[in-house]
Amino acid sequence: ADKEDLPRVLLIGDSITRGYFSEVEKHLTGKAYCARLTTSKCVSDPYFPDEVQLLLKQYKFGVIHFNNGLHGWGYTEDQYRDGMLRLLDCFKAHASEANLIWATTTPTRNRDDLQQIGERTERVKVRNQIAAEIMRNIGVPTDDLYGLVEQHPDWHSSDGVHFNGKGKEAQGAAVAESVLECLGATSDSSE
Repeated sequence: ADKEDLPRVLLIGDSITRGYFSEVEKHLTGKAYCARLTTSKCVSDPYFPDEVQLLLKQYKFGVIHFNNGLHGWGYTEDQYRDGMLRLLDCFKAHASEANLIWATTTPTRNRDDLQQIGERTERVKVRNQIAAEIMRNIGVPTDDLYGLVEQHPDWHSSDGVHFNGKGKEAQGAAVAESVLECLGATSDSSE
């Protein structure tokens, strides 16, 4: 936390992010310092931006890779949209120099048959569409973790939500690659 010789990368998400964080950290060793904020609060929760703001006020991040979509099922899709916009306002106010990357929320699977997509996946798709439209409008790149894992039920753990070692490795490699591309663009543009 006290070193500044490498860029800092912040991963924001839930238990899925927590699952692949160590893989990302491994891929970015010697290239960036990694931090994470993982919570079960939905982006729609009125206190979610407060948690993010607390971290952003303490540290400067070169890249913020964020995802939020597997919690807060009691919130409407309009509330989800509003929450995503509030989060982006928080980034603008407290991390305006950070490069942002939004990651799609991953599908769920039926725990009794991992070959079957879980019932919440339809809402995940809607939330992904809402967020994708927002990100397109402001030019934030997308890390498509949904697409990465969609055809790999074998990467899910037995609960149908989380991922086994192979799934975590694949997501960690993809996230690290998107972060490195962003850091490369940052260093290229500053030359």
